[in-house]
Amino acid sequence: MDIAGRLRAKLTELDLSESELSRRSGVPQPTINRILSGESSSPRKNTVEPISRALKVTPDWLLFGGEESRGHGSPSEADYALIPQYKAHGSCGDGYLNDHVEVTEGLVFKRDWLARMKAKPENLRIIYAEGESMEPYVFEGDVVLFDTSKNEPRDRQAYVIRRPDGGISIKRMIQQISGAWLIRSDNTDKSKYPDEQLSEEALHEVPILGRVIWRGGEM
Repeated sequence: MDIAGRLRAKLTELDLSESELSRRSGVPQPTINRILSGESSSPRKNTVEPISRALKVTPDWLLFGGEESRGHGSPSEADYALIPQYKAHGSCGDGYLNDHVEVTEGLVFKRDWLARMKAKPENLRIIYAEGESMEPYVFEGDVVLFDTSKNEPRDRQAYVIRRPDGGISIKRMIQQISGAWLIRSDNTDKSKYPDEQLSEEALHEVPILGRVIWRGGEM
């Protein structure tokens, strides 16, 4: 069950309407409707927390289906980490052109889950995917979590890459027997999304922002 299903089930259980949840949480009803419709599958912290308080569940349960019970007040920083979000999109195409990359508020993740992922919160960033070139691994609109400390290419791993024009792409790095590298899209339509050849020397000029360690989106 995704966040829309959990929210819908909880509203039914508590016999709450969207408008009543909006009144109790202070979150605009159109925002709640976008979550329920699946249009917003990874809402931000300042949306998740007040809805969770109104429903008396944890943000972790609402986002990921974790523990439902909660005490009073906001989740503790000891339990949850706020991961900054890049305002720019990560293109799953030829590169999304951004005038600049800006960090906005971000999303919350449970610290013990991050520990199981062997990821340090201070090294992590969030970006939203755009385009179809990385399907079926990453879909348009997915939330992509990447680790900025892992910027050395490893064979068959996916990375967030800055393009020479300032655009940002999400691509997979493939090492060939010769030592040369390919920047590859997972989409099998190579006429639309061809591989990009890189020499071993040129590889060091590719600004890798970090390795993708998780993606989340609609089922």
